[in-house]
Order: sequence, then structure tokens, then C-alpha cells
Amino acid sequence: MPSLSKSHVELFTFQRTKALQQYSGDMYFVTEKKGLFLCVLADGLGSGIEAHRSAKAVIETVKLNPEGELPDLMEQANQAVSGLRGAAVAMIRADLEHRKLTYTGTGNIRFYFVEPGGKVGFPLSTMGFLSGRKQLFKVKTFDFKSDSKFLIHSDGLVLKKARSFLTSPLDVIKTGHSIERQIASIPEDDVSFVLGKFPQ
Repeated sequence: MPSLSKSHVELFTFQRTKALQQYSGDMYFVTEKKGLFLCVLADGLGSGIEAHRSAKAVIETVKLNPEGELPDLMEQANQAVSGLRGAAVAMIRADLEHRKLTYTGTGNIRFYFVEPGGKVGFPLSTMGFLSGRKQLFKVKTFDFKSDSKFLIHSDGLVLKKARSFLTSPLDVIKTGHSIERQIASIPEDDVSFVLGKFPQ
């Protein structure tokens, strides 16, 4: 079910499991503390309980040290899924005071970033997935403006013209519901997305 999180960042989150199964292979975590906003999305390989275990291992690891540097969090998550099925993972951190946004990711999770003027950023994740094998995690950092929006989603969301949703004059909740309507009532894959708008 969608929800609005209490945060300086306006948020709409959504999750629906493949074929309405009990366990989702997707998990996300959002927190804000001392002006630092963190959003993590993990997509366990495949679906069902094994995918869920991988995604859960990532999120539980991040929760232990949410203020850690993103490359360190990725490496800790990488070790956490060793021996499990593995997971695609993406993380964003926003320094709300200094208007700096940092992104890192591996696998097929998509991240879009749109400034109020309509300029779209689409930093790509590195290929592969977390599996316990040693990896090099690329980090991208860029400035953002107040009222900028972002969307991060698992590959279960097939969204045509994502830019049109992010540049919509509708508020975050209405835009989130618009995206939700693009998702099948009984999807063929786990679907998760987090839509957000940074404060003025």
C-alpha cells in the first residue's frame, strides 16, 4: 500500500508483490536525521522467499549504520548477501543543508532526478548485483535545487515517459497515485518505487 512518510522530504512509497505472493523480493528503507536523507532500495534476485531474504539482509545491514558512507554501506550489504541469492541495490543520500545528492547502485534499479526547470538526471548503476564477491562501487555526487523531485524503482515497474510524471504540476501524492495506476493489479514481478520531492 502507498504511504506518506513523516520527513522534510515529501515521499510517496509503493510496493506490490509478484502475483500477490506473501513475500516480496523488494525492500526499501528511508530515513532522515540531522539534515541527511537516505533512501535504499534492494531487489533480491528472482522472487519469493529467497529473494526476500537477500533484500532483507541488505536493508537490515544498512539500518545498523545509516549514517555510513555509501561505498561502505554497499560493501557491508555485499557481504551480508554472501551465500544468499544476491540483490540489485541502489542508494541515494541528500545533504539537505548543502544541497548535495550522492548516488550509488548496482543492477537494474532505476533512478531519475528532475530539477524544477525540467532538467532530468539519470545516473546509471553499475552492471551486476551484490553477491559477496568483491566489487568497486561508483559514486556520483551532484548539486540539487529546492523542489527537485526523484524517483527510484525496481525493474518490476515498467514506466513509459517517466519524465512526464516527474515534471507534472501535481503534488507528490497525486503523482504517486498516477504512477500506481500504471501497475497491474496482479503484477508479473515484484514492484517497488519511492517518489520524493526535496524541501524549499
